[in-house]
Amino acid sequence: MAADTGENGADAAAEALTDRAADADGLALFTDFDGTLAPIVDRPDAAAMDPAAEDALELLREVPDAAVAAVSGRALDDLRERLTVDDIAYAGNHGLELHADGETTVHPAAEEAEDTLRAVTKHLRETLGVEGAIVENKRVTATVHYRMVDDDEVPIVEKRVREAAADTPLRVTEGKEILELRPDVDWDKGRAVEWLRDRLVPDDETWVPAYVGDDVTDEAAFRALPDGGVGVKVGEGETAADYRVADVDEVRRFLERVAASPALAEPEPDSDPDADG
Repeated sequence: MAADTGENGADAAAEALTDRAADADGLALFTDFDGTLAPIVDRPDAAAMDPAAEDALELLREVPDAAVAAVSGRALDDLRERLTVDDIAYAGNHGLELHADGETTVHPAAEEAEDTLRAVTKHLRETLGVEGAIVENKRVTATVHYRMVDDDEVPIVEKRVREAAADTPLRVTEGKEILELRPDVDWDKGRAVEWLRDRLVPDDETWVPAYVGDDVTDEAAFRALPDGGVGVKVGEGETAADYRVADVDEVRRFLERVAASPALAEPEPDSDPDADG
C-alpha cells in the first residue's frame, strides 16, 4: 500500500492505530531512533532525542495494555543510554542485540564476528584516508559514516569498505549516508520486531503492532507487520509503510496523539455497581 503523503499523515496514522487498538487487546509500538526520535546529525555521538518525543513515549508506556520497543542500528548500550524511558524493550545493532523483560540476548553469529569486526574497523581507520569519514565499531556490527565526505570521494569510501569486507564472514549494507558491516546472517529489523512481539504480547491476546522508521533498514520491519499493523515512514523515499510523516517533529505529534487518545483510555469503573439503571 502506498504511504499516505498528505499533510495530516501523523494524525491519520495515529487515528488508524488507536481505532484498531481500541478493538484489540492492546498495542505494541516499535520505533527507530536516529531520524525518527532524534534528528540526524553529522557525528553519531552528538545525536540527542527530542525531549517532547521522550515525554510522549513515557505517556504511552502508562497506557493500559501498551508496550514500547526501540529498534535501532546503534549498539544496544548506546541506545539504552540515549533512550531512557522506563520499562521498554530494545533491539540494538539491527536486532543482533535484544533486551526485553530484563534479559539481554545476543545473536550467536554476532558474538562470533566480534574479532573480525575489530580487525576490519582497525584496518579501515588506518587506511581509509578520506576526510570526513567516520569508522564506528559497535562490537557486533560496524558503521562507516560518510555524511561529511565530499561527494566525489564517496565512491572511494564505498570501494575501500567493500574491499575490507571481502573474504570475511561480513556483508556490507547501505543506509542514509552510511555503510554497515554486519554478520552475513538472515537477521534484520523485521526479524527483531517479530522476536520482540513474541515476548511483549501475551500468547492469548491480539495486539495491534505499529512501526515508525526513516531508513531503508526499516523497510524489513514494515514488511514484518501483520495485517492490521500500522507502518509509519519518516521522510521521503519508497516504502512499504501505510503512512508517512515529514520529520522528527511529526513523529512527536504522532506519539502524542496516540498517547492522548481517548480510545486507549482505561474505562472508569461504575461508581455504584449495585445501582439500578
